[in-house]
Amino acid sequence: MTESTKTVLFVAAAAASLLIAFAMGPRGETFDVQELVGAKLNQFELDTPKRLKIIKFDPETATTGDFEVAEQDSTWVIPSKHGYPADADRQLAKAVNCISDLEILRVAAESAEQHVSLGVLSPSASKLDSKAEGVGVRVTMSSVNGDSLVDMIIGKPVKDADDQRYVRNTDQDIVYVVNLDPEGLSTDFDDWIEGDLLKINPLDIRQVHIKDYSAEFMMTLQGPRVQYDQRGDFSLVYDNSDSKWLGESLQRYDAATKKFTDEPLGENQELNSDVLQEFRDGLDDLRIVDVERKPEGLSADLKAGGDFLKNEAAGSLIPRGFAPVSLSPNGQAEILSSEGELTCTLQDGVEYVLRFGNLKIDGEGDASLDDQAESADASAEDSDASSESDQGIHRYLFVTTRFNSDVLEKPEDQTLPPLPEGVESEEAIEQQEETVDTEKKDGADGAGDSEPTVSPEAESEENGEDAKADDGGRSPEDKAAELKEIVAQRKSIRAENQRRQDEYDQKIEDGNKRVQELNERFGDWYYVIANDVYKKIHLDRDQLVREKKEEDDESAANPVGNPLSGLPGAPPMGIPGHPPISPAAMPAEETKEETKEAPVKETPKAETEASNAEKAEENPTEETAGTSAETATEESTETPQDSDASPPVESDTEETPAAS
Repeated sequence: MTESTKTVLFVAAAAASLLIAFAMGPRGETFDVQELVGAKLNQFELDTPKRLKIIKFDPETATTGDFEVAEQDSTWVIPSKHGYPADADRQLAKAVNCISDLEILRVAAESAEQHVSLGVLSPSASKLDSKAEGVGVRVTMSSVNGDSLVDMIIGKPVKDADDQRYVRNTDQDIVYVVNLDPEGLSTDFDDWIEGDLLKINPLDIRQVHIKDYSAEFMMTLQGPRVQYDQRGDFSLVYDNSDSKWLGESLQRYDAATKKFTDEPLGENQELNSDVLQEFRDGLDDLRIVDVERKPEGLSADLKAGGDFLKNEAAGSLIPRGFAPVSLSPNGQAEILSSEGELTCTLQDGVEYVLRFGNLKIDGEGDASLDDQAESADASAEDSDASSESDQGIHRYLFVTTRFNSDVLEKPEDQTLPPLPEGVESEEAIEQQEETVDTEKKDGADGAGDSEPTVSPEAESEENGEDAKADDGGRSPEDKAAELKEIVAQRKSIRAENQRRQDEYDQKIEDGNKRVQELNERFGDWYYVIANDVYKKIHLDRDQLVREKKEEDDESAANPVGNPLSGLPGAPPMGIPGHPPISPAAMPAEETKEETKEAPVKETPKAETEASNAEKAEENPTEETAGTSAETATEESTETPQDSDASPPVESDTEETPAAS
């Protein structure tokens, strides 16, 4: 048998084997995808997800950005924002409700050919460029063990049904239509964090200290160098009793003498209450649009240690507008900022120090571009003062706190009443009282053994007279009672002094504890705020001071005589059906007649005296009253009753002729 014949036989045998295997193999069943309609996608318990990740594609930059929140060590953080703490409970619940238990309404496509038109291309796919179209948003959720709960791509809204979306599982080509509102899947940084950064109650603000300066930093081999441009130093105090700001100290820097000089308010100047109200509101609602983790090497109060100047971390501070600089020859290096600083002191002694750094434009830094743009848009919409020029422009902010005990009122001890002369201590008085009580008790016990030769009343009276003679007329009982009262007063005052001191010490302890908690919260972060917020809380003298407003002429706005004059819709003076009458045009005689009092009938003086004499004889005790009545009657009869006798009153208001 030749080699070619063997080859043909082998091929024939292999083909036969394949035919037999195919004939004997199981028959596949055809699957109808329409049977999926009505089924549910993403079914799990609502508290199961412990990690959420949202991935988006930016066609302008052809880059992919992701936003992620996760629970780590029982604390929610944002890994995509360097592990910044998240306030995730509410927002995560919205995301879970948005993506779970989705009912399939219909099947829109069964193959990948329609992915572009339905907008469900994966943003994680390779070879995406700026011309890529139909890219969706990928959403993943996983459990604490890392098990996948959701891995879905959300596409375009369904035409004529905005509450419906095209979706598909990332590892499948089938595209479904479901009810889904993507608003719950927010990637806005502000939605996932504590909205109130400082947690300041504006009513608690007592003092504000503004250091108005600019600084430029350069890094050299010897350390940071600074060009320092100082402009002003302003200290303001808020008076709660009058609800107004007071300028405690207003100073301007004199470049010639290189010293600060006082520049108080002029006669026609005042603090701008409108600007200061916006300032308080800005501190109350200080929102951040981004964060970056600061370098290690700074202590909790943001004062640089001696080794920090040699640390490469200083290279991270300077580009953001901060530098550790020693302002005195032997002073400790502190953080100086490029655009000044602000200290806000609260009534509990906690002081917030805000340092303003360089600008940050969208696209700078290592935060995702998409997140930065969305955060900037949200911040601009929240602020009435925002302008188009400020959109996408932010500024770095350093925040720290410290405690100022001088703000708290120190308790002053009340003075104890002095002890009587000859008494050394309260203990001696108490011991004396115990001795007296013992003697009285012993005397009472022995009273039945022998009868007194003198009656108790006589003995008490005799002893009392002798004691009074010896102590300026005071009996021993009076003296003992006085001593007891003094001791009681001293104990009460001492207890009140201690209570007030304990209360003060507790405020000190609470304030230091609060500062420690806040610095632990702020210490690791550069914050980024919107530039319009920065403009509200970064003030110079031109913003703080304004010319006094001229007072309105109230008499012109509200003529005398008609309290309703000048009010919208107020009725005119006069009689219905007749022209209105001006108060100034009314005749003086008519006005006087209206205000005249009823005449008093005179009583002859002789009749009054006779009547009073008769009453005095009948009732001698009323003599004084009768005399008073007589005097009053005489004064009444001597007083002129004619109101026309009063001198005329001239009016400064020009008379207005009545309407004809």
